[in-house]
Amino acid sequence: MKVTKHIEQLLRQGWKRKELIKLGFPKPAVARVDRQLREEKAALKAKAPKGTAQAENHLKTQPESPETIATIWQKVQSMANDLQRIDSIIQALPKVAVLMVVAQELGTYRRENCPYQEDGVCILRAWSSQADIPQDIGEPVFVENERSAWYIKPTPFCCAICTAVLKDRVDDVENQAFDTPLWGARYRITCEGCHSKGWVAIRIKCTKCGRETWRGWQPKQ
Repeated sequence: MKVTKHIEQLLRQGWKRKELIKLGFPKPAVARVDRQLREEKAALKAKAPKGTAQAENHLKTQPESPETIATIWQKVQSMANDLQRIDSIIQALPKVAVLMVVAQELGTYRRENCPYQEDGVCILRAWSSQADIPQDIGEPVFVENERSAWYIKPTPFCCAICTAVLKDRVDDVENQAFDTPLWGARYRITCEGCHSKGWVAIRIKCTKCGRETWRGWQPKQ
C-alpha cells in the first residue's frame, strides 16, 4: 500500500497532522492528503441537504487494527532509516569527489612512469579469462604472445592504489642494506672476552687524509 494511502486512512480515523509527522510520515505528503480530505469533506457538505449526516457517513471508515498500525509504523521507520542513510551519503559526496580528483591525478602520473606499463597495458598481472578480471579496475585486453593471457588497461584510480612500485623500492633498499658488512652487527656479534652483545664499534678511515673516526653502538635500554 502506498504511503499516501496509509496517511489517508489514519487521517480518516481521527489522527492529527502533527501526530503523523511525529511518527515519521513525510510532512509534504501529510499536508497534501489532509488538504485533499478537507476539500472533499467541504464539497460533500455543500452538496448534502442540511440536517443530514451524508458527508459524515461517507468519510467514516473502519478503524485499523493494532497489527495494521504496527506494520505501518515499521514501514515508516524503515523509510526514515533509508532517508538518514541517503542524507549521510549526500554529506559525504564532496569528500568523495576530492578523493577521486586526487586519485585521478596520482594515478595518471604513476601510469605514465610505471615500469609495468607497455602501450598502456599493465603487465604486472595476467588472467586466464576475461571473466576472472575484477570489475571496474580497467579495460580488459587480450595479448597474444608465448604466454597469451588477459591483461588490463588500468584506470587511474587502480594505478593510484597500486603498491607494486613502492614494494620494489623497499626491496631495493633492503638489498642494499644487506650488502653492507655491518648490517645487523649490533645484534649478531658477541664479544669473545666478556660475552656481551650489542656493544660494537667500527673504525672509519678517511682515504684522503688518513684520519680515523670511531663509531659505536650500544644496546637499547
